[in-house]
Amino acid sequence: MLLQVADALGAVDPAVRRDDVLVRRTVLGDVDALPEDADDETALAALLAAACPGQPGIPDPVALALLDETAECLGAALADLINLFLPERILIGGWAGLLVGPHLLPEIRRYADEYVLRHAAARTIIEMGRLGPDAVTVGAATLPLADFLTRGGSRPGPGGTGTPPRTAVQAVGERHRTPMG
Repeated sequence: MLLQVADALGAVDPAVRRDDVLVRRTVLGDVDALPEDADDETALAALLAAACPGQPGIPDPVALALLDETAECLGAALADLINLFLPERILIGGWAGLLVGPHLLPEIRRYADEYVLRHAAARTIIEMGRLGPDAVTVGAATLPLADFLTRGGSRPGPGGTGTPPRTAVQAVGERHRTPMG
């Protein structure tokens, strides 16, 4: 099983939503952190820029604390998913995942490892998705192809549905019903 956490980081972890970032930064003393009209992507990018300013800058301790808290929340949420579904792989993708992933992936893995059950953790890999910011769209675009391949490469019939391929059980059952001559 494969789980993809794509563009839904705000659903998995409210810590990355603009309003929550704004409120949490204000509570921690960073009152002028974001403009009121900032969207989610702008808020998250500003948070990352403050925490990882590059060579000349000094990291903002409030932003670092928020990113660590976000990594812990995501790690705990992913641990819950691992405990429930026992996936082989979890992919972090979409615009939010691609933005935070390169900075937080090691910490997300560490926190997930702290919260997950040992037997479940041994079989799951958490990594970055490779479909880019449009992972959901790309995934949806593959559905017709998957349907085509499920039908064995045949086109749908006149009614809009193709003749589904026979299963091995159906083929054996039909063979036993065939009169012997």
